[in-house]
Amino acid sequence: MDRRSFLKYSLATGVVVWAGSEIPALLGLKPSEVGNLFAVDPASAATNLFPQSVASGDPRSRGVTLWTRLAPQESRQVRVAFEVSEDAGFGAIATLRGVAKTNKAKDYTVKLSLDRNELKPSTTYYYRFLYDGTASQTGRFKTLPAPNANVDKVRFAYINCQDYTNGYYNAYRFLAAEDIDFIVFLGDYIYETVGDTSFQRGVRPIELPSGQPSASTLADYRFLYQTYNSDPDLQSIREKFAFITIWDDHEFANDCFQVNAPDQVPFRKPALRQTATRAWAEYTATSVPFEAGESPLESIQIYRSFKVGKLLELVMTDERLYRDGPPCDDLAAQNQTYLSSRRTIVPDCPGRNAPDRTMLGLKQRQWFLKQITKSSRTWKIWGNEVTTMQLKVLSAFATQLLGSPTPDLFITLDQWDGYPAERSLLFKTLSEAGVKNFVTITGDLHTFIAGYQRVNFDSPTEPPIGVEFVVGSTTSSNFAEQNTPSGTPSVPIDVLTQVLRGSNPHIQYFNSATHGYNLVEATPEALTCTFKVVSDILKPGGTLSTLKAFRVPRDQVVIQDMTAG
Repeated sequence: MDRRSFLKYSLATGVVVWAGSEIPALLGLKPSEVGNLFAVDPASAATNLFPQSVASGDPRSRGVTLWTRLAPQESRQVRVAFEVSEDAGFGAIATLRGVAKTNKAKDYTVKLSLDRNELKPSTTYYYRFLYDGTASQTGRFKTLPAPNANVDKVRFAYINCQDYTNGYYNAYRFLAAEDIDFIVFLGDYIYETVGDTSFQRGVRPIELPSGQPSASTLADYRFLYQTYNSDPDLQSIREKFAFITIWDDHEFANDCFQVNAPDQVPFRKPALRQTATRAWAEYTATSVPFEAGESPLESIQIYRSFKVGKLLELVMTDERLYRDGPPCDDLAAQNQTYLSSRRTIVPDCPGRNAPDRTMLGLKQRQWFLKQITKSSRTWKIWGNEVTTMQLKVLSAFATQLLGSPTPDLFITLDQWDGYPAERSLLFKTLSEAGVKNFVTITGDLHTFIAGYQRVNFDSPTEPPIGVEFVVGSTTSSNFAEQNTPSGTPSVPIDVLTQVLRGSNPHIQYFNSATHGYNLVEATPEALTCTFKVVSDILKPGGTLSTLKAFRVPRDQVVIQDMTAG
């Protein structure tokens, strides 16, 4: 690690944490000065000084990461106090107290990664930040069970794809009331574009500081996080639950790979990749360090795992920073932009099946296989960005829809369909290792899907090795809402659904016409995944309903439809 760069850019620099009432000498302040740091004026307004509220993330059995952002009245380094307590009113002696520093170089964000014996497993805590007599909004998090604890049940939600410009976060108003332990965010927290009419309806317009149609500066990316986190419904769930977060493409650029933004000219943008990573690190409550002095591919590692007692292990991967580029587009050699038309609704090509194509990269792939195959937990859950199941339109359907002889068409090669050799390797390895209770939770496609994973998806009689549940988007345009690519006939969503189900027998359920979130409940006997959807995203409000509920019995690769009625 480049220690100098770490000290300069790490958001944990200058943090002092203590338990009890005794003030540590290394704080370098008089007791009266510390008292002023923790003084609270009941009349002060938290929203003025803490405009993006508070958040927590990466819960552990004795740890968590806390986050906030200040809006001070003057540009200088400032001290921010914080408290963690089992008492929501902070009337009792705090479990932990501390002081942190932040400044303009960090955009006044504060991020604290706490690993302390004072934090007890399976316990709910409350926290707040204090500055200049003002207390922030109160946040809440629950620590994970001890690694070897017997756990009867864990409940969590997973969400993704929250395009601010495309609608309101009505789903989060209902999610805030759910009885869950934490939230998993599977990517596309922000969208770098603010006016792409092919998928953004401009319900809530955004104008970037640069005036450009997509983020091109650090100020742009920071502004996007500030704007998204100003939403009261998003603030509500960030205040109530710890997040476990990974990114997908739009935190940098659409369909990105490594340092490349394939829809832009020139497409290689290492500096912008690093800028996007820095903003994500500043504004995301994770324990992941960002080393600004390293290269974009070495400056951060977001893949990591979380153990929930003996019941569950959640393995989160990064499917953007190490992946190869699109397989069927050779324009990159000419230093031009990649063509999106060669990534979506396309026939097969030789490059797609190259045995060395990778999405995870060798190092991460080896780590992933070790985490899954060696896990002693009952449920092995893969937190995965893009759909692993094959998704194509068979030739017979494609020919009928297009009116001329057409081969099989893949919906998008940005998914795992663009990396079939590595996908087969992963699933074959898990199968040969005898891995049981393998469940994949996925985002990105803006669609609710339930289906089976196979080593060879073109062999429908082959026994599946696991199940996959894809969550619909929070607001981002789904298949029913997106504009049809040029030259492609418009297909009604009910017809498209029938075609995709008929072409992909491993898919048991498909719905790309609504928005919401998924709830997972895992017990030693079974795992249940419930699809929750909202009636409207074009205006505030709406109602919540259950779209589907599926159950996977322990030690069986079976999806049981448990939907009431």
